Amino acid sequence: MLCTCLSKCDFETCRQALAACEMAEIRLDTIPCHTAQIAQLFTHAKIPLIATFRPNGATAAARLEALQTAINAGAAYVDIETDAPYLPALMQAARKTACKIILSYHDFERTPGDGELQRIIAQMRALQPDFLKIATCAHSVADAERILSLYKTEKNLLAFCMGKEGQRSRIKSYLLGAPFIYAAPDHGAPTADGQLTVSQIRELRVKGEG
Repeated sequence: MLCTCLSKCDFETCRQALAACEMAEIRLDTIPCHTAQIAQLFTHAKIPLIATFRPNGATAAARLEALQTAINAGAAYVDIETDAPYLPALMQAARKTACKIILSYHDFERTPGDGELQRIIAQMRALQPDFLKIATCAHSVADAERILSLYKTEKNLLAFCMGKEGQRSRIKSYLLGAPFIYAAPDHGAPTADGQLTVSQIRELRVKGEG
């Protein structure tokens, strides 16, 4: 399944874009919405939605309120960073509903070594989320392969690399067991370096490339 990442647009544009998506991530940190609009987006969704709110200068209280609103309105998933100050509270809120927890770890500078990755995964697994998301910056094919090797032992995993060297890992992650692929809208801004568009991913899938 393709998960279209909707960001850097207004509420109405976001709402209309959902009609063309199989699944979508709503980047609440880049879409100006008040509480009632957030509730509207998630309450009336006909597809699975991920609620995500990266720091980007917002207070922890504002992020928590927005994500709790999305959860209560019916978000299928909530993405929570491993270092979010409200992590326990938000996980507890999600577990009271049908909302699945994606616990996410990002490294925008590099890809950790095998030992460090295993420590990170162990710490994340200890919190018992529904899914682990690990996104690192690849500087070589070896970096991307190191992340993809995690699928040999891990389940319920979303692991891939950012950057030009990590583009192929996005497709390969799906082939190795990731539940979905993050994609940029064809006419919208990507949410991460190296993120492919919906059309690019569909073309690669048709060609059988990964």
